[in-house]
Amino acid sequence: MKPRIASSRARSRAPRSMPPPAHLDTAEGADLLGELPGAPGVLLWCALRDFMLWVETPAGARAGLFEPGAGELRRRELAAFAPEQELWAPLLTLAQMADAPERADTGRLVYAVRTIARWAERVGAPATRLAFTRAAALALPQEAGMALETGRLARDLVYHAEAESWFRRGIRLARGRDWESYAWGFIGLGVLYIRAGNFPAGRAVVGRALRAAHKRRLPGIAGSAHHHLFTLCVESGRMEEAYDHARDAVRLYGDGHPRLPALAHDLGCFWAEQGRFDRALSIFEASLPCFTDPSLRLLALSNYTRASAGAGDRARYERGRAEAMELAASPRCADVAAESLLVVAQGDASLGEWARAEDAARQALAIAARRGEARTQMGAEAHLEAARHERAVETANLLAETPVLSRQADALAGAVRASLTRHAAGTHG
Repeated sequence: MKPRIASSRARSRAPRSMPPPAHLDTAEGADLLGELPGAPGVLLWCALRDFMLWVETPAGARAGLFEPGAGELRRRELAAFAPEQELWAPLLTLAQMADAPERADTGRLVYAVRTIARWAERVGAPATRLAFTRAAALALPQEAGMALETGRLARDLVYHAEAESWFRRGIRLARGRDWESYAWGFIGLGVLYIRAGNFPAGRAVVGRALRAAHKRRLPGIAGSAHHHLFTLCVESGRMEEAYDHARDAVRLYGDGHPRLPALAHDLGCFWAEQGRFDRALSIFEASLPCFTDPSLRLLALSNYTRASAGAGDRARYERGRAEAMELAASPRCADVAAESLLVVAQGDASLGEWARAEDAARQALAIAARRGEARTQMGAEAHLEAARHERAVETANLLAETPVLSRQADALAGAVRASLTRHAAGTHG
């Protein structure tokens, strides 16, 4: 598949008090130091360590938690290393915590920690963002939204066990209190299973999200569930059911929903895989302006490039490829770089650009191996070998499109393009 942007009743129980474990492959904060070398990383690591010590100490035992003068030492370090202006206030707040930890305000500290997480997002430091978001979630162990946010970030960094633990905790916390978060928790868990290749589990939990969304009248979440069920049906070759889910998703999303472009993109991916490049290209071209987030835009550009090559449109291929290769080199796109480069390599092969195809596949392989993305790694190895011998990878098991399905697909593509046009008009109006 091209990269995509998408039981019995248990007895009701109170949420567990024990938070889920953090990512344990490395020492707390070690990923942060690897991502932000030098003084900024050390300052943030020290602040994170201090905050986690405060969080893990019972409130009644926090007096004397730090050595006398620890807060002043942290302030001198701040003055000496002069971090970015955006980090001054939150780091100062965390330094002041060490002066009187027994009187420190949880809300104020969590605000500081989340400010650092937002800074990390802005500068493209995902491990740092996860570390501080996780810390905030541990400080607020009854907040479902924080648990789910931590799960999403852990999932994007391929920490599957930690992500599953946080998603399940968020679901437990939200049950009976916050039905929107409850349903989103199952969506997040389903995406995790789908990315890991466990499609039956993904279908089961997304189905639970869909039932909860219908019961609680949450159309946007129901649309998202139908969107993910579309991709699952495509994986299993159940095309009539897949188109039913896609149509339901378009209807429930509506023109202004932020996930509409992602659904359009995923439809285009499927049609490109089936060799319907002209239909796919029309969808990619309509949806591409909607993607401004670097990672999402890279996914969209890689598929636009692939479809342009398949349709024989070299001008669009060249424009799309140039921007895609530039974005793939950005640290902000590390989570999707390997799969996107693999799709670019497929486009290169379609036009007989074998040197380009080999280069893109080699880069995809290196990134996928480093990140433990086994499925992408296998695909990159196959495409690299094929490019070296100047032949395209054969695509097996293409689904036959009956005249009825063809008419349905063309009608769906037209409806999606029209909805995207209205979406863009509403966004820029």
